[in-house]
Amino acid sequence: MKTKHFTSTFAVLTLCFMLVACGGEQKSSQEAPSASPETTVTPEPTQTIDPDAPVVELTLRAVGNTMAEITFDQKELRVPAGTTVKLTLINESKDETMHHNFVLIVRGAAQKVADEGMKLGQAGNYLPTMDEVFAGTPMLGPGQSATITFSAPAEGEYQYICTYPGHFSVMNGRFFVD
Repeated sequence: MKTKHFTSTFAVLTLCFMLVACGGEQKSSQEAPSASPETTVTPEPTQTIDPDAPVVELTLRAVGNTMAEITFDQKELRVPAGTTVKLTLINESKDETMHHNFVLIVRGAAQKVADEGMKLGQAGNYLPTMDEVFAGTPMLGPGQSATITFSAPAEGEYQYICTYPGHFSVMNGRFFVD
């Protein structure tokens, strides 16, 4: 009788292990998306790009593993007017709780955009569709990167932020179109 109970218990535990190992695990809707190292996310284009415009390639890194450390590695980005911007965001954080994105916005609209992103939550990728937003990457987990392509807005000064809850006040920079 003990052998039968042991065999049944072993079979149930093996089945549970296989379900979890094969993706049977479900994430809570409150958790940020998880990422495996060196994963690349390719977002869908949201605007028409002029195929004849010169392309400016930029790389921006999200760094830091605590709220006290997080930042973008550059506080200013510059592109010429009339160009197509190909921006790659790399999340170099190692801590699983550090999820980041890049959102190009109208200067002075950070609080409004972050609030709207918060309302959307994880399901909306914390990325609102609104007049104040020009372009944005999806939310990236540690080790992930994403490349977006967009037309540079009109000449002027803009901002970029991370819209993950609580990040925009320290993860921000100035984006100049000359």
